[in-house]
Formats: sequence, structure tokens, C-alpha cells
Amino acid sequence: MKITQLNIYPVKSLGGISLQKSHLTAKGLLYDRNWMLIDENGLFMTQRTHPQMALVDTQIKNGELIFLHKKTGASATIPIRSSYGATLDSRVWSTTCEVQKVNGIGEWFSKVFGFRCYLVFFPKKNIRTKVTESGIENRVTSLADKSPVLITNEASLYELNSRLDNPIPMNRFRANIIYTGQEAYEEDVWTSVKINNTTFKTVEICGRCKLINVNHLTAESTKEPLETLSTYRKMEREIKFGMRMSCEVEGDEMPIISIGDEINI
Repeated sequence: MKITQLNIYPVKSLGGISLQKSHLTAKGLLYDRNWMLIDENGLFMTQRTHPQMALVDTQIKNGELIFLHKKTGASATIPIRSSYGATLDSRVWSTTCEVQKVNGIGEWFSKVFGFRCYLVFFPKKNIRTKVTESGIENRVTSLADKSPVLITNEASLYELNSRLDNPIPMNRFRANIIYTGQEAYEEDVWTSVKINNTTFKTVEICGRCKLINVNHLTAESTKEPLETLSTYRKMEREIKFGMRMSCEVEGDEMPIISIGDEINI
């Protein structure tokens, strides 16, 4: 099994960046989901409710994060820093965290989407917490939904596309690592894998929602592929595709993974 694609999504729910190689941190691939957009009520924005977010691509070049609207050509940049402006309290689903407001860029996004919104940043040192029956759980992830890394299998996509009238690309699933599997959904039974010297442990099979129905080229949303996937991949009341994994990196180490690297169970 080998890595065939590597992707990061610097801003939660905006377009991703394809890489040949990437540094790893305990919170996942470097720069992945380090920023997100929030509305004027402080709620994080997602393609689930704002599919037009799919039309904003991202790039990283010369120490800057670049935004480009696919249809209008409008663009903007911010410097990549370890710290920005004022600290705000925010939430990603059921976990809470402190984020920093990125000044100046909110006006551009507000114009693009037609309503007031702000870009915020999640510093490396910060953690997200979740209150459970047994106490407070600290989450080792940045602004990704539930885990530092998402892995998907090309064989699983091939099997799904064989059931669809209109095949879809893998980018619908917004995975970090895509690999060449021998069998569809073989990752369901993994407990851990190793890439070079880094261990990735399974967190859970990834539950899916209507976000995978958004066409990233047009921002149009249909019923597929979620409707078809629901007919045979429903488990514990969720529709599953891909594996959420932890990234076992210690301290300030930053190992590298690359396209072509072997994945060993």
C-alpha cells in the first residue's frame, strides 16, 4: 500500500492544497485546519450550511496564505504567523477552544459570501476541550472535526463510483492521505499503521454528512454520493467512509511523509 495523494486544508471547509510531501505534527499535517471562518455569532462556518465555501481555493507561497475565488477571480493574502490578534472563545461541534482573530481579511470574506464573517487562527500551543461525564477531555487536534488525520482508500472510491451514475473525485471526502488499497474499506479493521517511522492509530471510521454532496467546482449540492453510500455503509446510525487517525509525533519533531511512501499495517 502506498500514498498516492497528500492534501491539507488550511482553512476549515475552504479549498485544499495538494502536496508532494508534508511535515507532520501531533495535530496532523503541517498547516492543516489551522484557520477557520466564523459568522457574526461566533459559530464556525462549514460547507454543510454554506456550500459556496467550496469556491474559495487556498495556496501557500513565500510565507503567505493565499485565497482565490474560482468564479470571480477575487484574491487576498495573509501572512502565516504563529500568533495574530485578539483571542476569542470558539467551538467546533462539542469541543471548545481559544482562537485568534486575523485582522483585515474579514472584510474580504464578508464581501465574497455576502454576510459578515471573520477569519480566526488556532495557535499551535492551544488545545480543544470537551466536557464528558468523567471530566474534561483534551483533544490533540487543531480545527479538524474529530482527529488529526483522515485517510481514504482509492479502492473504496472505485467501488462507490461503480454504483453511481456520475462518478465523483476523491476530493469530496477532504482526506489528508489517500492510498492504494487492495480491497475497498479494508481500513475498517486497522488498529494502527506506520508510515516511515511515524505511527498512526485509528480513532474511528469517519461518519459522513451532506458535505460530500457539494461539487467543489460549482458549489452545487445534490443527493449523491451520500444517498448511495447510505444503502450499504450505514453503521451505528452514521454513514461511513475513510478512517480518522491520530498522529503519534512527539514534542517539536516534524517528520516528513511523501507521495509514494509505503503504509505498513
